[in-house]
Amino acid sequence: MGKRKAPYGGLPNARAGEPLPRLKTVIATSPENPAGDPNIRPHEAGEAAGKVIGGGLGVLLGAVLVILMLGPVLWAPLWAALRAARFVPGPWWPWLAGLAAGLAAAFVQMVLLVQRSPILRYPIVTLFALAWVGGLWLEFTSEGHDWITTAPTLHMPGPWSWALIGVGTVLYAGIYLLALNPVVKARWARRWQLIK
Repeated sequence: MGKRKAPYGGLPNARAGEPLPRLKTVIATSPENPAGDPNIRPHEAGEAAGKVIGGGLGVLLGAVLVILMLGPVLWAPLWAALRAARFVPGPWWPWLAGLAAGLAAAFVQMVLLVQRSPILRYPIVTLFALAWVGGLWLEFTSEGHDWITTAPTLHMPGPWSWALIGVGTVLYAGIYLLALNPVVKARWARRWQLIK
């Protein structure tokens, strides 16, 4: 009997009771692919794409967290600078007035935040955290405004909003107290501490 031909170039049909033929596929192993995985290149491409996407998302998330963390420290100097520049006429005077007001606000803020005494430190940090969280709430719940020419409409929060503002204030105050611990122990900060 002659050999059975495979239909359409595939595997030949097995006779009744005859086991199906097995493919004799040998995949060479290498130091880069010790398991002999035939899909090593797609895996590498997937890992590379995952690293790129994960890295981009990590950078974006990190930037948002840094902005949120620096918010309570930056909002007062920036707001003071913008408000001062608004009331000064001329091409260069608004810039100079804004810079001077921002530096003055930053200096006052620094003196307040580096205090080591709990009598001064805890209320000040809590006040800054409350102002920042309340400002964020006001930003997201007010109508169109730009904080320079038009201020947000002041309105009272509801019970749930007060709860969110309270939780956010406690979280921010706790984070800033932890972050300021090494700062208030620095040698340069001791000269600005009002209660020794």
